[in-house]
Amino acid sequence: MNESVAEIVDHELRSVWENEERDFTRWLTENIDLLSAELGIEIEDARAEEAIGDFSADIVAREMNTGETIVIENQYSKTDHDHLGKLLTYSAGKRAGFTMWLAEEFRPEHRSVLEWLNESGPKDVKFFAIKPRVVSIEGSEKRGFEFEVVVEPNDWERELSDVESLTETEKGYKGFFADLVEAYAERRPSWYKLTPGPRGYMTFSAGISGVSFGWVFHQGPEFSIELYISTSEKERNEAIFETLQDDREEIESNLDVELVWQQLPEKQACRIKWPKSIDGKITDLTPEQQAELIEWGVDAMDTFQDEVEPRVTELQGSDL
Repeated sequence: MNESVAEIVDHELRSVWENEERDFTRWLTENIDLLSAELGIEIEDARAEEAIGDFSADIVAREMNTGETIVIENQYSKTDHDHLGKLLTYSAGKRAGFTMWLAEEFRPEHRSVLEWLNESGPKDVKFFAIKPRVVSIEGSEKRGFEFEVVVEPNDWERELSDVESLTETEKGYKGFFADLVEAYAERRPSWYKLTPGPRGYMTFSAGISGVSFGWVFHQGPEFSIELYISTSEKERNEAIFETLQDDREEIESNLDVELVWQQLPEKQACRIKWPKSIDGKITDLTPEQQAELIEWGVDAMDTFQDEVEPRVTELQGSDL
């Protein structure tokens, strides 16, 4: 090996998170957006140790675009039959659309089971084997983290990237958000340019894990910019929401608009949104209407982010 190129060194998860349930599962719940980015889906409402009968799943969440339930089972070291049984029990109990097994090492027979389930199992369930890795460069004390997808559903990558496989609605969303991303990046050159997907929303971090800004199409029909508060703890979400709501009069005065404040008692999350009524679904809008909507979305998000982001950042160091 070239002497100027150092080797990558793997470390056990417990070298960073001593206890799987108490430390790693809690950390993953609070940083579920990292798994979202790796898989190309939007995971929200992540909840740790959710009861299923007499047992509890490590993490239960929801895929925002489809509304499908996500079940995640974490395991240190090598996979075993006990965790496989739990994974399938939790998946069936929650009627999960996404079933994910995270482990440091997958036995060949367990990989084969998940591959067989993707091939011949229930067609409405997608099974993943994912290896969470703590790594460093040889000679360095600094640790990095990444996911390695070991098993995924058949044609998963093609489904995410193949435009021809998308519906007209999905194509409409992808094209719209591609233009919006370019326009917002031009407005804010330092903004991290997102990769648009075939979904009716586009989100980015608001400075606290689990809290995000977003452009979202809703039934109505309407298009909105919003702050979505979805950390792992319902009480914390409500505390952040209520703290911001205490400044509602000032925020709305500065923006010169009346916002919609939704505590969403039926969900774990809370939402603050600035909606705009539109004339129809994405496929009903003319190119001119889409261009006008993008212009509004850029202007509104620009002022909304300037007003709200500093307030959210202030909460980072608080007890919330």
